[in-house]
Amino acid sequence: MRILTRYILGEILSHTLIGGVIFTFILFMKELPRILEMVVHNSSTLASVAEVFVFMMPNFFMVTIPMAVLVGVLLGFSRLASDSEIIAMRASGMGIGYFVRVGSIVAVGGTLLGLFNSLYVAPRANQAIMAMDKALATQASYEIQPRVFDEDFRNFVLYVQDVRSGTGAANWRQVFIADVTDPLAPKITTAASATVVSDSTQNLLMRLRDGTEHETVAGQPQQYNVSTFDTTDLPFAASQQSDAHLGRLDTPIYAMPMNELRAHIRTPDGKRFLIELHKRFAYPVACLVLMLVGVPLGVTSRRGGKS
Repeated sequence: MRILTRYILGEILSHTLIGGVIFTFILFMKELPRILEMVVHNSSTLASVAEVFVFMMPNFFMVTIPMAVLVGVLLGFSRLASDSEIIAMRASGMGIGYFVRVGSIVAVGGTLLGLFNSLYVAPRANQAIMAMDKALATQASYEIQPRVFDEDFRNFVLYVQDVRSGTGAANWRQVFIADVTDPLAPKITTAASATVVSDSTQNLLMRLRDGTEHETVAGQPQQYNVSTFDTTDLPFAASQQSDAHLGRLDTPIYAMPMNELRAHIRTPDGKRFLIELHKRFAYPVACLVLMLVGVPLGVTSRRGGKS
């Protein structure tokens, strides 16, 4: 009996591992263009790319672990059934309950692995993704292309003649900024130089020197205001219109630990937090349900070879 159990488990586990690798690769290919865009745009190092790969894997595993269990049980038993080994086992007195017990070993293992991943690993990976998104937003703001009108920033058009990047700051020369928050009354600012640093809110603080501000008044085209300054500080949003996020997983609810998630359930807006809590348990428990689907389909004898 133990020999047969180990033999069946080996057959199921081999297909489970192959299925898990294939499904993870398929899901990862969907996110690959966004990752490559982030790498090219921000000139990321090989270590940063490796971190992105590692932090995105737990979110894929939430889906691929149940899928791999289903494929492993289904194809493992189908291979045995196609070679008439299931018929020989049932003729020797083994009922469907025995195959369910063997399949449940893989399903329970997948459930425990999925629970550890969805309750502990995935939220921390999403926290790391959020931290990387903030760092990338600030890094992208420093890497302005010189002598190019940059319209990616929200409500701003930026032109810089010369850029000199540094650690934690950047020095710009011959700066042109168009504030189009109000399209009817745009505000133009020019400066001979600027020093750009990041503040505590991950936004930029620009210190402009030797500049001029040009401002119009909406509905009064005859009024035109010009003012000069020696030094002035201008806050500047680091987030761009086309944010280089690594996906929807940077939403704070996906990065919440379990104790914080349960605390938010008692709030008036707690329904979406309750849905997220149920989701973290539903995906791993799906391994047990899919195993019960795969065993009867797998042990059914078919003519025509393997599935």
